[in-house]
Amino acid sequence: MKINIKLVVKVVFALMTSIPVAIAQNGVTRAEQILHQFKNPNPDYVLAVSHRGDWRYAPENSLLAVQRCLDLGIDIIELDFRLTKDGHLVAMHDETVDRTTNGSGKVSELTLGEIKKLRLKNAAGVRHARQQVPTLKEVMLLVKGKAMVNLDKTESKWVREAYEVLKETGTIDHAIFKGNDAVQLMRKKYGTLMDSIIYMPKLWYKNEKVAELYRGYEADINPTYYETIFDSETSNPLQLAKEKFKASKDGFMAIALWDELCAGRTDEVALLEGADKSWGWLLDQGANAIMTDRPAELISYLQDKGLRNLHGNSDRVELLRANLEDAHNNQVIVVAHRGDWRNAPENSLQAIQNCIDMGVDMVELDVRKTKDGQLILMHDQTIDRTTNGSGKVEDLTWEYIQTLHLKDGIGHTTTHKIPTLEEALMVAKGKILVNLDKSYNIFEECFAIAENTGTTRQVVIKGAIPYKQVKKEFGHYLDKVFFMPIVRTSKPEAEHMVEAYLNEEVPVAFEFTVPDDSVSLVAKFPEIRKKGASVWVNSLWPHHNSGHDDEKANLDPKVYDWFINNHVDMIQTDRPQLLLQYLRKRGLHN
Repeated sequence: MKINIKLVVKVVFALMTSIPVAIAQNGVTRAEQILHQFKNPNPDYVLAVSHRGDWRYAPENSLLAVQRCLDLGIDIIELDFRLTKDGHLVAMHDETVDRTTNGSGKVSELTLGEIKKLRLKNAAGVRHARQQVPTLKEVMLLVKGKAMVNLDKTESKWVREAYEVLKETGTIDHAIFKGNDAVQLMRKKYGTLMDSIIYMPKLWYKNEKVAELYRGYEADINPTYYETIFDSETSNPLQLAKEKFKASKDGFMAIALWDELCAGRTDEVALLEGADKSWGWLLDQGANAIMTDRPAELISYLQDKGLRNLHGNSDRVELLRANLEDAHNNQVIVVAHRGDWRNAPENSLQAIQNCIDMGVDMVELDVRKTKDGQLILMHDQTIDRTTNGSGKVEDLTWEYIQTLHLKDGIGHTTTHKIPTLEEALMVAKGKILVNLDKSYNIFEECFAIAENTGTTRQVVIKGAIPYKQVKKEFGHYLDKVFFMPIVRTSKPEAEHMVEAYLNEEVPVAFEFTVPDDSVSLVAKFPEIRKKGASVWVNSLWPHHNSGHDDEKANLDPKVYDWFINNHVDMIQTDRPQLLLQYLRKRGLHN
């Protein structure tokens, strides 16, 4: 037998070094992070799903098997539940307790009291003296804040009973229901309850109407995940997943347990022939989640592939996006103006990297187009101030611009080069949000580069443009990239412009200039945030912020109090480190 020794060593190391925690970044629980990944399937983070808990090391469907999964860092624990004679849901795969306990009889003919007297057996048939059959309530209280649970065997009979337990334990958003039935049948059984639960349909090769089942769910509850079961590489469910899921951004859970569930790409193949031949193959087909009987080994493999970092890469962006989209929280978003230009040339790759390293949320960059159509980072119309060259960007070729070097903040020529927008977005990818200034007139070209680099979810494009014009010119992009209106509050049309956006399509934020405290719109900042838009004010120069600028704050950081007192939750700054220190001391930035 060929054993993958390298994989075994990695598993042991992962077990020794894993430290599971319920509370994560920004006060978000791990369960909430997993839910976010489930609702937003992402090829850069693969959900690890453990079948009946970690049953090789504890009795299947036991609390010990669940705890093992929590210790390993499993995202979703698949467990089976059945209803007892007296109406309690207990964790049990079979109709009877014969195989997995020291008792006998059907679950449906036993009371909870009778079942609690039994003791669970492990896979080798050895009785565990302390392991009882757990209830759904006990399971959910154990996983609360730490993981999600995939409820099997409940789909066609006991959804209402399970829902009541979830409601009681405050874990409705921790549970995933699944099943083979068409959406019309599920609606008939459970009505609007289907809108209150997380439901994952099964696409099974045995179902001849699998495409019809998929279309029905897409038209009704539009699930984000499908459990996809295929016995060969040409099975309808797999073909459907490959054709439809990527375009619709649906997630696809593969089942690596037995040959007929995954076209032979099983856990055992991973151990004997190499994980790339099984789990890797499933990932290549588009799977965003894998159910396994080898949770430790799968976790190790995914970590090795860079697909298990909830606090980094694409997930950091998702956390930043969640904060950006939540105008009601008290976390202030820090935006670095032209990058960290005091310690690196403005709009340089190093200026972006410095912001990433210090924990800035968003970097503001300026984009211009060269004579031959290359998009580069440059604030001014000319390159005179910031490089050792001269001339207007629009009159210069990319070939010439590549020969130049950037200057630092005091005019010294450095070794840094002028970056392209593509290079900048690749540095930012998965790490920081990006606000593109000077970009409205080249909106489509900027979007194309963001799309090609896989960074559309990080980008905010802005302009001092009324809603009707933006909708007319770029409306079809507004659900793909953030657009932020710039509102100059001294203009007579400022309030009307804000009202038009709020009445039609609430933007993620407004960027306001506030020349003095008499501006009436300032008093409306709380109302604007209540309607779902964040309030961005610059701390750059006095005319942006009624005199409460970075240079005054450098002498006394309490100057930044003005922003907080006026309900500003996004601040663009020329002193990102100073602002971060101030906000963190006040508990306003994690």
